[in-house]
Amino acid sequence: MKPSSFKLTILCLLTLVYNYVFWQEKLGINLLLFSTLLIASLFYFYPQSWKATNVRISTLFTILSLIMVVWHNSLTSKLAHITSFLIMAGFIHVREYRTVYNALASYVFNFFAVIPNFISEWKYWSEQSKLSSTKTGKSLYQLRFSLIPLVFFSIFFSIFKIANPVFSDLSDSFFNSIATFFDQLFANISFVRILFIVSGLYLIGSFLYYMYYPQLLASEQKHTNIITRQRRFVKSQHINFSLVGLKNEYTTALILIISVNVLLLIVNIIDIRWLWFNFDYSTAGNLAKLVHEGTYMLILSILLSMGILLFYFRRSLNFYKNNKLLLQSSYLWIIQNCILGFSVLLRCYHYIHEYGLAYKRIGVVVFLILTYVGLFTLYQKISQKKSFFYLLRINSWAAYGMFILLTLVNWDVFIVSYNLQHPNVKMGIDLEFLLSRSDKTLPLLDQYKNRISKELESQRMDDKSYRFDNSTKKQYLEDRIQHFITEYPTYSWLSWNYTDYQAYQYFKTTQK
Repeated sequence: MKPSSFKLTILCLLTLVYNYVFWQEKLGINLLLFSTLLIASLFYFYPQSWKATNVRISTLFTILSLIMVVWHNSLTSKLAHITSFLIMAGFIHVREYRTVYNALASYVFNFFAVIPNFISEWKYWSEQSKLSSTKTGKSLYQLRFSLIPLVFFSIFFSIFKIANPVFSDLSDSFFNSIATFFDQLFANISFVRILFIVSGLYLIGSFLYYMYYPQLLASEQKHTNIITRQRRFVKSQHINFSLVGLKNEYTTALILIISVNVLLLIVNIIDIRWLWFNFDYSTAGNLAKLVHEGTYMLILSILLSMGILLFYFRRSLNFYKNNKLLLQSSYLWIIQNCILGFSVLLRCYHYIHEYGLAYKRIGVVVFLILTYVGLFTLYQKISQKKSFFYLLRINSWAAYGMFILLTLVNWDVFIVSYNLQHPNVKMGIDLEFLLSRSDKTLPLLDQYKNRISKELESQRMDDKSYRFDNSTKKQYLEDRIQHFITEYPTYSWLSWNYTDYQAYQYFKTTQK
């Protein structure tokens, strides 16, 4: 079998698998089966790609996120696996890529080129059919030898069917079973099902077939990790003008960085005295405003600082012979931004201590971790004369790795557990937020049912702020539990995941 025809066969088989395992099912063990088959197919058709380190790392990330889908089945794990699979596919198609964003962009471009890929494949098959027309003629010529046996087989079958009632009943039953099978098959295929199959065919084709984009790879290969000094030969009358321009840029950068360093030093001293060592919740004022507005402004300050340093150290100032003071001021600015980042982290900690966990608060912590990675790579860029491409490459990999690490925790369960167990939650628990988490939190909410009831009795609800009143919230939790118990058995083993299975077993045990 030709390689292209085998790829077409695999495409059709994977489409059948896609239709079987995903139709009217939730993501679970079906994703494990399908992704494993698709990954194996990709490495079969692109065997040389495994030699690239980026391919191995992205494959490891994809498999890890896949395991977490079956284990936690959280929204984070599903999004991370889908994103990681697209990145991995981009690296497999072109193993020379070094950056995550180019691998992802390569797949996105390829996704919209599936139809041209199919057209080129069809043209290939048309050419092959012309070349093999003589072989087809011989095959049709040989087919006539099976026609005579088929005719006589039909005659004898009719005779035996008339002569033997038992044989007649068996044959009728056999053909009726076949007719029933096809009736049921086509009865279940609706327009939505056909659309589902076609979308699966298109999606799988975007992975198996690849259209090469030389511009994307060429744009990456022209970049290096180190800034190289490019000397430009200019006329003598312009040399002094260039030196004056560079000196003016150096002076501007030095004044700006030193002045902002002084300003940031004052802010950091205030934060260290008030926020680090002498923080008092009773005198903190509006803590929500302190965190929400203050945190975002400080994060903006850090990003702006990084942007300024990137601008001034983009080219010639890296090689300016009298730039020692500028370098020292820049290092000090980076250190001060690290201190500022820790102050932001403390603000977030104090807010979590008073109001509990939420996704935005976790997001702030994750963003700060990535910011520290960015500040470290910025220090490397300035001290080791690294390029802007180096920063993008390292930080995109850091963001990719962080996304995968987030799948290791079932955040819905973690947030609900923390907020229910936290002893010093101010102004009560946000029950509406907790009750809107995924079904995986239902056993935990059921265990704290008495605590929730007491909380509802102690809280004074504002109808304008909440969708449910107290009695509705109690009933809403019971309705969700009953809906989960009723719905879970309707899915097949293909939708199985460990966390939902645990939740169902819990309710089977407690509600006997």
